[in-house]
Amino acid sequence: MLSDIGPVLPSLLLILSVFVVGAASPGPATLMIVNVAAGEGRKPAVILALGIVTGSIVWAIVAALGFVAALKTSAFVFTAMKIAGGGYLLYLAFKSIRSGLRGQHRLQRPAMAGTAPMRPARQFWRGLLLHLTNPKAPLVWMATLSVGTTPHASPALLFAAIALCATMAVLIFVGYALLFSTRRASAIYAALRRPLDVLVGTLFGLAGIKILTLKSV
Repeated sequence: MLSDIGPVLPSLLLILSVFVVGAASPGPATLMIVNVAAGEGRKPAVILALGIVTGSIVWAIVAALGFVAALKTSAFVFTAMKIAGGGYLLYLAFKSIRSGLRGQHRLQRPAMAGTAPMRPARQFWRGLLLHLTNPKAPLVWMATLSVGTTPHASPALLFAAIALCATMAVLIFVGYALLFSTRRASAIYAALRRPLDVLVGTLFGLAGIKILTLKSV
């Protein structure tokens, strides 16, 4: 069993590292979780986070199925996907660093008073639809999967990567929901937002360069 995992372990770890940077960095999903956690409490935020994770898994499976088919038929498609994924990460790097330098997109917490609690099912669908209607989500997965794979990547490797990333997504997003359900943590997050944006932008830039310099085999 360990002998089967050993050869692909470096690829899985590389894929996971890129995914963690993307999933843990500030974005629409993170901000929504923070806002719900701060304004509505821990339980609604956890349910919302599970909806977001579900949407991410859906996009991951779609990306992996198309990715496998494309890599088996055309090295050109692999190059195109590599350029799209790497270019998108560089775009995110630019936006994140610019946001940090300019101090844009400050956290806004919803008022708690007079706000009717949302039913758990609606909260879940709210998170699910956030990710399913985000056209950037499949590009993020495309970038993530392309980092540690080649045109000869096996379906087993891709779906192992998805399972690993999905587990990490639960830990990250539910972790955010638990962490930011306290107002003090939310205030600390807001105070550190600018340097975090710059740091995350730098990491996105390095990941984008890594993807663009990959060579197909």
